[in-house]
Amino acid sequence: MSDNWVVGNLQYAIETWNSKLSEIWTLVSQSPVDFKGGAIWNVITNIHGAVQAIALALLVLFFVVGVMKTCRKFSRSQKTRTCF
Repeated sequence: MSDNWVVGNLQYAIETWNSKLSEIWTLVSQSPVDFKGGAIWNVITNIHGAVQAIALALLVLFFVVGVMKTCRKFSRSQKTRTCF
C-alpha cells in the first residue's frame, strides 16, 4: 500500500514539474509584442521614445555649451593679443 502512495506522489510531482516547465517555456518563447496583449511592449516603446528625446536634447545642449566655451576662450585670446 505504501508503494502505490510513493509512486502516486512521484507521478504527481513529475506532472507538476512538466506543467510548470511548459508554462515557463511558453513565456520564454513568446514575443514581447504578444505578451499580455502587447500592453507592456507599448509602455516600453513609449519609454524608449521619451529617453531618446531627452538624450537628443542633452546632446544638443552640451554641444552648444561646448561651442560657447570655445568661442569665449577664443574671444578672450583675441582681446589679450590686442592689448599687448
